[in-house]
Amino acid sequence: MEAGAQSPADAVRSYDIPAGPLDEALHAFSRQSGTHFSYDPQLSQGKKSNAISGSYTIRQALAEMLAGTGLKAEDKGQGHIILAGDGQQKAVALPGMTVKDLQADPETHSINTETLRRTLAWDMADIFSTDSSVVIGGGGRFTQRLYLRGVEANNLNISIDGASQGRSLHQHMGDIGLMDTELLKRVEVQTGLRADAGPGALGGSIVFETADAQDLLLKDRQVGATVTGGYGSVDESWKGGASAYAVVGKHVGILAHYSGNDRQNYKVGDDGPEVPNSNGEGQAYLGKVSILDLNGHSLRFSAEGIKNEGLYIWGSTGSDMGYPADTSFDPDHIEIQRHTYTADYRFKPKNSLVDARLNIFYNENKVTNDTRATEYHSDKYGGDVRNTFAFKLGPTSHRLTLGADIRDETSTGQLSDGSEKENDTSNLGFYLQNRMSLGALGISFGARLDSYDINYGPNNFSGNEFSPNIGATYELLKGLTAFASYGEAVRASGVIPGSWMTSIDSSTPFNITEPETSNQVQGGLRYMGQGLLLGDDHLRLEGTYFNTRIENRIEAEGRRGVITELKNGDDLISEGFELRVAWGLPNFESRLSYTHVSLEDKDGNPVGVIRRVAGASGDHLVWDNRWQPIDQVTLGYTMNVVFRLTDVPDDEPERPGYVVHNIQAVYQPSQIPNLSLNLVVNNLFDLRYSEHTTIYSSTGIVEEPGLDVRLGFTYKF
Repeated sequence: MEAGAQSPADAVRSYDIPAGPLDEALHAFSRQSGTHFSYDPQLSQGKKSNAISGSYTIRQALAEMLAGTGLKAEDKGQGHIILAGDGQQKAVALPGMTVKDLQADPETHSINTETLRRTLAWDMADIFSTDSSVVIGGGGRFTQRLYLRGVEANNLNISIDGASQGRSLHQHMGDIGLMDTELLKRVEVQTGLRADAGPGALGGSIVFETADAQDLLLKDRQVGATVTGGYGSVDESWKGGASAYAVVGKHVGILAHYSGNDRQNYKVGDDGPEVPNSNGEGQAYLGKVSILDLNGHSLRFSAEGIKNEGLYIWGSTGSDMGYPADTSFDPDHIEIQRHTYTADYRFKPKNSLVDARLNIFYNENKVTNDTRATEYHSDKYGGDVRNTFAFKLGPTSHRLTLGADIRDETSTGQLSDGSEKENDTSNLGFYLQNRMSLGALGISFGARLDSYDINYGPNNFSGNEFSPNIGATYELLKGLTAFASYGEAVRASGVIPGSWMTSIDSSTPFNITEPETSNQVQGGLRYMGQGLLLGDDHLRLEGTYFNTRIENRIEAEGRRGVITELKNGDDLISEGFELRVAWGLPNFESRLSYTHVSLEDKDGNPVGVIRRVAGASGDHLVWDNRWQPIDQVTLGYTMNVVFRLTDVPDDEPERPGYVVHNIQAVYQPSQIPNLSLNLVVNNLFDLRYSEHTTIYSSTGIVEEPGLDVRLGFTYKF
């Protein structure tokens, strides 16, 4: 097996390759890594690769794909790697290749597309249903809120194709809750605080990336299309979509996609009642042009739109907490829209000192209440320019990233009396992040300098803040790595929703004196091994301790959408640990993750659920399994266990624990190539329960959907 690599083996690229026959996986790997492969088919005959999804170097990606295949990468020096196993050896020319540091970043984990397809992920709760570190509370799709290790999404840096998402516009509306899952290529959760992760990542980052036309084409095809459809029983929902794509020449891809859905009020478990105002309908589109690997240049343009509308309660109980108090709270017709436009340019020539990226974006969120004749929207512009220099100094290898990013957001409220109010936010950041290796030791260190300028009505708040970080990994024994890190982040825009911002005037007390800052410590052990119990098995173990402290929280006091004071509030501490175990064979994978989070204020008092800030939950265990008994069938089982939450504020009740079981089946009939049929049963035993991060109210806690039988299909041609 020989290859002429177009880029050094330590270049980090994004991969999304589903589990399947090894020859098909190597074909996809060749395309996505920018290498040209030719290989002896006998090497891959009868073997299956593992799925990979996320950012890896070539060596990391190969290690992930080959785990459990009986093949392994051995460094023979002078840029040659031997794929050895089963008595066969084939040489691969990969300049600069080493086999050290085969493990991915311990502060990052991904949810691969194979899992999203197997579980028929239709909304945010589905996307993260196999990850214990992320909890989605709220009940229905319209009220969902995301929490990473207890920290709410408004305190994370969340991006879609590089476009940073904006603030909530009203209650829970207008933030990251709307997502079209059809063409998600990568979902990456970054728990650490790194300088090059962007501004405002107080609790970490979540990266969503959509697919290119090149990712969707069948092997040896230049033109293709995909048709999808599905039905869910719990809310009598229907959804469908269609995508068309083509590659012009060798490098230019064109993609067009549209999907729609319609759903009724969903039923809670144990044959319970319907949840009022949980219905709705939505549409989504994506257009994308991708010019890839053209003499080291890659350029992507994308335009995405998504809309949801229905009858919902605008405020108070029944909106984002509890059930409607009485019939006086009539629902309003509300429409939520997001439009995201991005341009992403990358240049990676045969020069280790050049690995450049330029990303610019425009993101618009809009919430329109037709009943009250009001509209709130945010216009967010931004960009990121960076270059990564790969070089050696003596015995050390370095990957030094230098860059700058800018974010500019205008939040506008158009009120029923015809008036309009604006609040502007801007942040200019400069950063460096160096990742250095010396034998078994890896060290990462960096810093950001953020210059912020915020308008809170007639009040201006500006300044500069420096945020350092440092981390290290060390291979104690073969396969066993220790890691630790410390990082800081800053933000001055707070989490006050756009609708509330319109109530600020010259009489509003302004007591914001400091920007929000966070500091985080985390560390632990990770083990990765192969052939421990069986010749072709693989095992991963990981334990992580974390402590994230958010200080000087910017918050608003007020009632019914009118702010009576702007101030720095109490600190928030998220402390806990995570355990992750994965064991598998080529046709079987079992993953278990366990997360314990303790949320407290600076005095040690427990924190419950605070809108747009944090949400406490009992210990969370997820056990996810995939089994492929024959080539045409994939089976899955996912168990979510949430333990009783007893450490709650005095004015909130304890939350009972629960266990939810989901099963999945995917059938690909050999008679109809490229057709996939899905059966998913969520909440198998029709349990009646509510998520702990769903906001408590005197009218009750909104419960989650009951037994949901989903049918879906995907046909590619």
